[in-house]
Amino acid sequence: MVLNRISGVRIAGIASAVPKEFLTIEDDGKVFGKIEMLKVSENTGVKKRHVATGGMCTSDLFFVDAQRLLKDLDWDPATVDALIFVSQTPDYQLPATACVLQMRLGLSKNCAAFDVGLGCSGYTYGLWLAASLIVSGSAKRLILMAGDVSAGGIPVKDRHVAGLFGDGGSATAMERDEQAYPITFQMGTDGSGCRAISFCLL
Repeated sequence: MVLNRISGVRIAGIASAVPKEFLTIEDDGKVFGKIEMLKVSENTGVKKRHVATGGMCTSDLFFVDAQRLLKDLDWDPATVDALIFVSQTPDYQLPATACVLQMRLGLSKNCAAFDVGLGCSGYTYGLWLAASLIVSGSAKRLILMAGDVSAGGIPVKDRHVAGLFGDGGSATAMERDEQAYPITFQMGTDGSGCRAISFCLL
């Protein structure tokens, strides 16, 4: 188990976005059965989930988030040293979606940009990775993006998971700040239950 206490890193701002369209538990009940979906809702608390339509992809949500952050924080795009894209639904297999967003946001060509393929634990791992990059001196400012556009890719016949997945994204601006409170990370992995949520999108 990895235990890290990282000092000198500040979360400057967080922005999030979801698509306008959504499906309710009643909508899912028409496809998978009302009783089954009510059970899922009672166990998880999920009553509606936002879903991307019309060709919207993960980077579209992240682009909106990052643009808002840069404007609200008055950050010059040229001062962003790294861009981390954490998702299980990249826009393409190639190129990395982070590279596409670097171009769309007008970030410097000196900005490091890369993808990380994680789902539920993605934000926590991304935050740990981002903080580690900053404290190591590799970046002074960076943007962490985490989220998915997965609702359209979940197998329609699997009623056990279909009601759980919605679409959304967040962008977190982080920077070096010696006065910031320490952030403690306790990282571990247990892949023994992987078959319970595994599926193939192909």
